[in-house]
Amino acid sequence: MTDKTIKDLFYGNLSLFDRPMRKSDEYNQSLHDEAEAREALDAVLNDEQKKLLNIYVDKCGTMSCHLEYSAFLVGFKTGTRLLAEALFDRGNEM
Repeated sequence: MTDKTIKDLFYGNLSLFDRPMRKSDEYNQSLHDEAEAREALDAVLNDEQKKLLNIYVDKCGTMSCHLEYSAFLVGFKTGTRLLAEALFDRGNEM
């Protein structure tokens, strides 16, 4: 077994963000709906309200990032535990 992935991670050669996102019809429709709603709001809000909306949207994005990180961490830990059990739990070998 090689430690290439560990070395790549250590030396900064492994990026999980280089993968393109697969865009589905549902994603594209949501993106379109979001753009239409934003345009409709921009047409009726004054400058102060637009500023408040931008702050709100920014904070929602920040919270989404925190939730995504938490979900990734839970999944990573669960996967690691499963792997450790598969590799080191010799009592249940077939």
